[in-house]
Amino acid sequence: MSYEHNLMAHQVSVRLLQDLRSSHAAWVNSELGPKTTLWQSMAFWPRPDIAFQDTSKNTALAFEFKPPNQPKREYVTGLGQTLTYLNDFQFSGLILPEVANDGFKIAAYISDMLSGFLSEMPVALLCYQDDPTQLKVLRKLQPRRDGPTSIPHGAGGRVFWGYWRDLSNYDLLTILGLMDAPRPITFAAAFVRYWKKFATTGKAQTWEGSKRKKKKNAARGKTGEMLNIELAMRHAGLLDSDDRLTEEGYELLHIGKVYGAGSVAFLERLARQVLTAGRHLELIFWVNEQERLISASRKGNARQFYRTLDLRLAKEGIISAPLLHAPKPTFFRDEPKLWNKLGLLAPVTPTRYFHSRHGLVFNWRKIISVMEGS
Repeated sequence: MSYEHNLMAHQVSVRLLQDLRSSHAAWVNSELGPKTTLWQSMAFWPRPDIAFQDTSKNTALAFEFKPPNQPKREYVTGLGQTLTYLNDFQFSGLILPEVANDGFKIAAYISDMLSGFLSEMPVALLCYQDDPTQLKVLRKLQPRRDGPTSIPHGAGGRVFWGYWRDLSNYDLLTILGLMDAPRPITFAAAFVRYWKKFATTGKAQTWEGSKRKKKKNAARGKTGEMLNIELAMRHAGLLDSDDRLTEEGYELLHIGKVYGAGSVAFLERLARQVLTAGRHLELIFWVNEQERLISASRKGNARQFYRTLDLRLAKEGIISAPLLHAPKPTFFRDEPKLWNKLGLLAPVTPTRYFHSRHGLVFNWRKIISVMEGS
């Protein structure tokens, strides 16, 4: 997915969420209401472009968004993806332009399919001409007769983006290498070797390349770090459902072997995985928009800023309110740290990235370059 595709999908997501929360969504009946939020989890596969949930109604919906100027096949594929989402979500929807790149009226064609032999599918169909946020309803959401009866748990816990804790670029490459044995092993087996040969012997490394050492008898620390690293790798699309390396995991390993964990090539490939598979690009879009609405007086220091940002994100339905009562002072803590390590922020100094009275300053040139692979 390109940067433009993600940006357009985000813009549509903003519009749909605003309509749902203000009860102005013409495409929905009573399945989702004003308490709708973004889906507070993430999927390994299939991964919808947009997903919502309404805990007050115990319902969830996934949308597939298709950009303009694509061939007919791409939009028909989108219908297939939309139907696939019904395996996990109670409802789904497809958003596409009125015409394909050859002028064919693809939206009307798919609408006819949904009115015919697919008439019982609980699928909404929306289309647009030039502006993806100016949507026309071709088919309202239909009732569901069977299938999932609750909000899918997904793979992300209580957020829609990938988790990342306790894992540096150097240790990531080490673990990737351990998994690539003559007979490839699972993450669990590789982590045991990493813990014994690296973490507890002083051979593990920080992002800066400094050595670090864990206590050998720190059983709780071992369990916690194992879970943190597994979630980070899973959410970044580096591990599959069987805890083995994905194609993307092997690609990152190859880059690391050739150029090293501290290289620009390795960090940019990792950044792309975090932005796309880990959906951090979508989170960055939301944070960037919301922080513009925070007054300079609420950006005096990082802690004050993050607290205010939490409140705004919850108010807009981007995160769930219960997250505001977590043990840590603010919900956002590790995400900006990761973005800074990957060069996605414009820092004040190499270790300080919060700009007093401004907030976070994103390095959009770098983000777009990473997304486009250039």
